[in-house]
Amino acid sequence: RAVIFVHGCFWHRHEGCRYATTPATRPEFWAEKFAANVRRDRATCDALVADGWRVATIWECALRKPQSVEQTAAAIEEWLLSENRQLEIGKTDPG
Repeated sequence: RAVIFVHGCFWHRHEGCRYATTPATRPEFWAEKFAANVRRDRATCDALVADGWRVATIWECALRKPQSVEQTAAAIEEWLLSENRQLEIGKTDPG
């Protein structure tokens, strides 16, 4: 009973990430679109956890380099074998 989400930093608003940019045109549209995505993600995660699921979120920025992919895969494997309920993998300065 484990769920793994892979979120794009742009669409799901990875806080502090260089890839979570905002388009210059139609800022009101984008602000609402992004806010709705974040609300939906939070509601989905909360509902899954309440129903007994374990939830991991992997951010796009954690998968941009081969070495990062290997590290992320190892962290997911470790998490799946653990008792931890939630996991989040991402970088705020992907470099």
